[in-house]
Amino acid sequence: MPGLVPVYVLTGFLGAGKTTLLNALLAVRAERGRTGRVALVVNELGEIGVDGALLPTDAARQIELPGGCVCCALGPELDATLLELLTAQPGLEAIVLETTGVAEPLPIAWALEREPLATAVRLGAIITVFDATAVEASLPLSPAVREQLRHADVLVLSKGQLVPEELRRRAIAAARALAPRAPLLDDGVAAAAAWLDDVIAEPRGWSRDAATPTPQVVVAPAGRGAAHGIASVGFEFDRLLDLEELEDQLAALPAGFVRIKGLAHVVDGRRGDPRPHWAAFHRVGLRVSSEPVAAPVPPQARVVGLGPAPDGAALRAAVEAAAVPAEE
Repeated sequence: MPGLVPVYVLTGFLGAGKTTLLNALLAVRAERGRTGRVALVVNELGEIGVDGALLPTDAARQIELPGGCVCCALGPELDATLLELLTAQPGLEAIVLETTGVAEPLPIAWALEREPLATAVRLGAIITVFDATAVEASLPLSPAVREQLRHADVLVLSKGQLVPEELRRRAIAAARALAPRAPLLDDGVAAAAAWLDDVIAEPRGWSRDAATPTPQVVVAPAGRGAAHGIASVGFEFDRLLDLEELEDQLAALPAGFVRIKGLAHVVDGRRGDPRPHWAAFHRVGLRVSSEPVAAPVPPQARVVGLGPAPDGAALRAAVEAAAVPAEE
């Protein structure tokens, strides 16, 4: 699907498990035989577990990793690093940017949404890893901990198996107090890596019965992520949609949707151009975004939603609510 390259900002306090998640992502991609190109951008060399010994101090250099991935160090200027990466690595499916343990994610999000990056990348989601063994003790240590949780689109609980159930519940409650609507992946970083790999990959799970005029919602496993309780619902449709209304409808859907991705023929009054065009739309966690789709024209409008128990009727209602009324 042509369009802006999504950037997933991976944040979390010192030792939360960010680099462990990156290593798990590489392992999942190798196991699944992924061949698409994904970039891992890291800005704390001392914590890198991907292959820190091979990473040079020159941030402009990159190293190749198995499964079509590339890893590079974040230089002093985020704009320059990402633009150089996109030039050197054409055809990237996604960028996963690991922040330092004391970084606040919001300034990074703002940087991605302004020029010169706004025409090359989009913010896919802020994914915050929090440590079940330490989140309560970490909150008073740095304001970054609170900001990382507050701005999370998706929460990932790490080390939950290392603590008693009561402490696990308290850790989740502490994160939930700051991010009450963000979907929570509480099976650990390995499960989160499988989910992130599914998010990066093309959506699966939708189908269409050509003999049925009204497409039927289908429920199907979302690749191997279904082993972690993730299922998908999806359908095709033929209506022209109001893109602004669609984004509002998707944002209002329950937090149980951890991923929504689709293609639609749309109009968008915000563009100052009333002509219909094709667009890709996304929701990861709570974050909704969209971008125009370049030629060739997609064969069919479609949407798929991933989550522990995704509500296909709610997703269909959101799409139908955004439909442009037919002219008389």
